Amino acid sequence: MQVLRKKKDWDPSPYQWATTGYSGAIGSGKTICGALFGGTVFLGYLHGTNATHAPDVDDERRTQAITSVNKLFQGFIESFGDTDCQNLTGCNFSIKEDQDRYMKEEVYKDKCFHYFEYVLAQCLDEMERGM
Repeated sequence: MQVLRKKKDWDPSPYQWATTGYSGAIGSGKTICGALFGGTVFLGYLHGTNATHAPDVDDERRTQAITSVNKLFQGFIESFGDTDCQNLTGCNFSIKEDQDRYMKEEVYKDKCFHYFEYVLAQCLDEMERGM
């Protein structure tokens, strides 16, 4: 979110805080990858830029956001085989030993950086397509 926010020159204050609490799949490792989660939030916000109201069910921008997020998820699954943090990293973040191993073995470099790069590239592509 931080990189994409800077690219769009959005004010850091509410956007950067929107996903701050999402760490290690909310401390459980049993939910979607944080980079993917952040990309989902970003794409939703991107499609609602300049909107004056919450998305209605038949709002074209809502439909476009859903399509973008579905494309992001499908491509992620095709590239990495899963979206679940624990399956992707081999770490259960509710276990202290796994948290320590994640840092000591630099799992984030071998795994998470690739997920982040993929999500970032997809979000940047979406921005360049005119969003």
